[in-house]
Amino acid sequence: MLMSAVVPSWRMPAQLSVVGDITITAIVEAETRGIPPVFFFPTADANTITRHDWLVPDFADEAGNIAMRVQAFVVRTPTRTIIVDPCVGNGKTRSLPFWNQLATDWLDQLIAAGVQPDTVDLVVHTHLHEDHLGWDTTLVDGEWQPTFPNARYLYNADELEFVQQRSTDAEPIYADSVAPIVAAGLADVVAADADLGEGLRLAPSPGHTPGHTSLWITSGEQTALITGDFMHHPVQFAELDLAEVGDVDIEAARASRRRMIAEAVSRDALIVGTHFPSKPAGHAVADGDAWRFVPVEE
Repeated sequence: MLMSAVVPSWRMPAQLSVVGDITITAIVEAETRGIPPVFFFPTADANTITRHDWLVPDFADEAGNIAMRVQAFVVRTPTRTIIVDPCVGNGKTRSLPFWNQLATDWLDQLIAAGVQPDTVDLVVHTHLHEDHLGWDTTLVDGEWQPTFPNARYLYNADELEFVQQRSTDAEPIYADSVAPIVAAGLADVVAADADLGEGLRLAPSPGHTPGHTSLWITSGEQTALITGDFMHHPVQFAELDLAEVGDVDIEAARASRRRMIAEAVSRDALIVGTHFPSKPAGHAVADGDAWRFVPVEE
């Protein structure tokens, strides 16, 4: 039922946010609309969505179906170009049919946004699920090679252990997307709260995965937060306890979500949702006992 209801769109214009001297550009691999919410949120139904009318039209439709994106972010500081969570990638064998053996123009979109692969300095992963590391490598003459040959790729130890445990011969996530980086000597294992310099800092936000992190960005008087998957959709601002199907520790994920949103609000941070569709950057504002997401209008 789901696959007949969704319509992927492969071409999206790059979207830009500015935080002081730093820019954040969304490079979209896929945006899908018309998704029954139960597909991602097992305890949700159409009523979960329709009781929050502010979700329509950017994040949901009037029937209570949601929209989601797979996208990466290019963070440009005064001295570096950084890729955060490089999507699913092309030609990867994956168990989910809509991620299996993709052939998208994501890399062309990245180049069109002014980023040549050999100019990327750093690749940051909030976690190591399939849709956050795929473009780390590309297939060249039958072998997986680093897509960004001059970059350092950052991992934390908990996530490396997690991805190795999940990898199989049928779905070789580690072998096709991480092992080639290690073999090329481009991998760095960092702490979950590592200071990356120039106002960039990782923050532990576990629950979706054991070593999940998010990325704080501060420049001048402005702050942004790239969420990763401590939340997947803006409805979770209003439904704080709504668990996503992939959360390995639901209670920890709920705690991370509440804590990270509260800190973002206290810092008046621009929140950039890794899977948020249409308008992924905005602010959380109080709405009763929870929050509402107000996107930045371009």
